[in-house]
Amino acid sequence: MITDTANPSFFTTKTPETIILLHGLWMKGGYLYLLAKRLRVQGYRTICFNYRSLQDTPSETVTCLNQFIMGLEAEVIHFVGHSLGGLLVQHLLTLYPQQRPGRVVALGSPFNGSIVAQRLYAHPLGRYLLGKSIKEDLLIKSLPTWEFTQALGVIAGIRGLGIGRLIVHLPPPHDGIVRVTETKLSGMHDHCLVNTHHNGLPFSSTVVQRIITFLRHGYFTR
Repeated sequence: MITDTANPSFFTTKTPETIILLHGLWMKGGYLYLLAKRLRVQGYRTICFNYRSLQDTPSETVTCLNQFIMGLEAEVIHFVGHSLGGLLVQHLLTLYPQQRPGRVVALGSPFNGSIVAQRLYAHPLGRYLLGKSIKEDLLIKSLPTWEFTQALGVIAGIRGLGIGRLIVHLPPPHDGIVRVTETKLSGMHDHCLVNTHHNGLPFSSTVVQRIITFLRHGYFTR
């Protein structure tokens, strides 16, 4: 596991609130660098956690993540997860519930199971493309109700551009890969829609503002 800590020289003697960012399937930590930079400008300490989405199972990933968190000097730790990254945060809190205070924002995460992943899983080539990310059915099945002390906010895209449309018919609204209905989870604190596609969520200025509002207040808009 490699962690990419953005601009450690930014830190002051008083450690600011920390945000750990987790990328999605087939991506690397650098994919979220721009988002981390924008959040850092707002006074947060940002860490892009790089993990092997295909080679490691979700449990192996969150075990390494928890070990990394244990070594952090931080009183408040927030999480921002894109796609699979958001599901991994829930898996982390399930296996290792004794986390420090903070909030969670998921970007286009299919908490109710991804129909695109299900279709890929039905074929040998698709299972190869998904790798070990599906070993614990995070992408395939609906996840349990969110019952953690950390408030969850979910941001979903509604611009239907993405490879998902080439794999299966996606009834709108969707972001090209994940349907809006797939992002909704019982127990979440807030949910909002933005006009961007799945891979564009981390680059949207609107998404940045929504994240900041939720981390500060626990909701996306008044």
